[in-house]
Amino acid sequence: MRQVAPAHLLDVDLPAEPQSVSRARRAVLDSLKGIAVDRDAVGVVVSEAVTNAVLHAYRDRERPGRVHVIADLHEEGVEISVADDGLGMRPRHDSPGVGLGMPLIADLADNVIISSKGPGTCVAAHFLLMGAAGPHGRPVARTVAGRAERQAARLIAA
Repeated sequence: MRQVAPAHLLDVDLPAEPQSVSRARRAVLDSLKGIAVDRDAVGVVVSEAVTNAVLHAYRDRERPGRVHVIADLHEEGVEISVADDGLGMRPRHDSPGVGLGMPLIADLADNVIISSKGPGTCVAAHFLLMGAAGPHGRPVARTVAGRAERQAARLIAA
């Protein structure tokens, strides 16, 4: 099997404004050209994480802060990090509870680490590289770990 050299693919700093959601998604997906990863899942995760920063991180400020997006290639996959230096993970008094963004991120990525120490929040999502093309040229995951394994665990626990 061919070794994958670790690489820093992208590092962008954007204003935490609505138009930055599509800019961040496009930048990440452009940086992943030629890399066998679930681009649809990556695009949704980036959109959701940046949207969360736009909507929640700086709600106590008059002017929007910044959102920092990083993409790195590792031996086993791609890691996308979306960070802000806003309020951190705090409940909103004007919200009925947990929204759909974080559960969706957790479901689409193969592994997610959310940290909220000090100011801000960082969502680090890991996506496994895909193996050789399967039937009809559709990529097949290298392992069954990740989403399928978590789904099976949820079904067993239910």
